[in-house]
Amino acid sequence: MTLVRALFDAPSRWTALDPVAARAQELADRLLPGGRVRGWLHGRPFGHPAHPAMAQLPIGTSVSAALLDAAALVLPGGRALEAPARGLAAVSVASVVPTALAGWADYTGLHRDQQRTALVHASGNLVAATLWSLSLVAGRRAPLLRTAGTAVAGAAGALGGHLAYRWAAGPNHAEHLHHLAGDGQGSGDVGALAELPEGTPVQRRVGEAPVCALRRGSEVLALTGTCTNDGGPLHEGSVRGGGAQTAITCPWCASTFRFADGAVLDGPASSPQPTVRTRVREGRVQARVVGPPL
Repeated sequence: MTLVRALFDAPSRWTALDPVAARAQELADRLLPGGRVRGWLHGRPFGHPAHPAMAQLPIGTSVSAALLDAAALVLPGGRALEAPARGLAAVSVASVVPTALAGWADYTGLHRDQQRTALVHASGNLVAATLWSLSLVAGRRAPLLRTAGTAVAGAAGALGGHLAYRWAAGPNHAEHLHHLAGDGQGSGDVGALAELPEGTPVQRRVGEAPVCALRRGSEVLALTGTCTNDGGPLHEGSVRGGGAQTAITCPWCASTFRFADGAVLDGPASSPQPTVRTRVREGRVQARVVGPPL
């Protein structure tokens, strides 16, 4: 294990953070708006988390301010760059708030070791925002405070990237399933209709892809069986609604997906669930994974 990876992995093992992590989750669930607002914070309309994209604004403006501060040291009349650098720092501070809200919305759907890392990431961003804020009222030390804030934000951003790519916080966990089923061409017999329990989801397979199947009378509804948000087993979740609005809730993260089209109805998931088409022929249920919904 390299030193850098060891440093980035370390927060995930800091169990002393667990009481703080649990309390933070309670507060985020209580204080952040639910419903459509929470969906926007998760990035549901975009099909991927909003927080990483929103983070580009405070990071970009702070780096621009740091570059102006550096230019001011070497260019004649460099003091004229103080005003635009201060303005960019103000934009950084203002954009931190919505970015942090999106981050805390995503935090509620993480498991505990991810939350430990996320707390350290958020703490670094808080330090950075504090330094940027102080630079707005500081005198000659403003450039130093802005640059220090940008350096801390860079480290916190790197940890956030590690959280996403190393610890899988945010990526779609089900994109590969239609490949396992045969790249949208695969279909399979998932059993006799009479063997499927009425109203209780069960797991079957199409090729190598797990499928969550739900019998409703003579009809079988199905989705790919791995939650897009955190890889949870959908067949262990709870069913709600009826008809075209029949949906299932992931037992791990509480994301809810509609069987008809894989749409996310609730929870932290931002990517829709890959769908499965079924038909009953001679008492046998045939299923085909049709891939990620567009």
